[in-house]
Amino acid sequence: MKREYLNILGDFIEIFQKLMTADFNIAISDTEKIVAALPGKTIDLNLKKGEILKDGSVALEAIYSGKSVIRQVPREVYGVPYMGRAIPLFDDNEVIGCIIVAESLDAKERLVNMAQNLSTTIEQITAAMEENAAGLEKVAGLSYQMEQISENNLESVKETDKIVDTVYNISRQSKLLGLNASIEAARAGNVGRGFNVVAGEISQLAENSTVSTKRIADILEKLKSDNEKVSKQSEELSSVLNEIAAATEEVSASIQSLTAMSADLVNMAENLI
Repeated sequence: MKREYLNILGDFIEIFQKLMTADFNIAISDTEKIVAALPGKTIDLNLKKGEILKDGSVALEAIYSGKSVIRQVPREVYGVPYMGRAIPLFDDNEVIGCIIVAESLDAKERLVNMAQNLSTTIEQITAAMEENAAGLEKVAGLSYQMEQISENNLESVKETDKIVDTVYNISRQSKLLGLNASIEAARAGNVGRGFNVVAGEISQLAENSTVSTKRIADILEKLKSDNEKVSKQSEELSSVLNEIAAATEEVSASIQSLTAMSADLVNMAENLI
């Protein structure tokens, strides 16, 4: 390319820019200064025609080395992150200038930040799910213990029922014994008068035992009913907890999939350019 073609090439940079979908600042330079420049929509390095090339710029590096240069520049330098490219232009084997392109990485940076925020959010959700799963496991353990206690109480009530039945039978026999004693005392007349008093006491004791036994039986029956309700509710609670645990596992599996997708998204975003 002849030196005089640099200005002509500069006239076409607007066309080059319109042909591309990416947002970039484009410029043409000779070996010392900017020949033509056009800012992008969101990136403007303030390159002006006639401006002397700055030391350390990708343009001078490309001119001195005779090779294409690509360098990523952070947001702090010009207020927007960009990828700087400089391609040397030759007249035979002599470098006569370069094409400079500064492509905005703002969209890429925002995408990377979004992907990283998504990854962080997913990690927080995962931690919360793990904590909830541990809590559910603990509640399930307590529910199982409640169910076992209820079953044990029911067994105890059944054993107590046997004792109550025995006491009831004794009181019934005592009452019958008191009745028989009263009959025998009546037959004995005055001689059996003292024995009649004892027979009365036995009958009264048997009656009191019967009443007390009935009250105990009623209390035990209520206790049994309450324990059965608790046992049933514990079983229902265990069932619900199992369903929640299964749903939690499904959500955890989905979150793991999202974690992998998020990592891929971060990787893709970082390698867009």
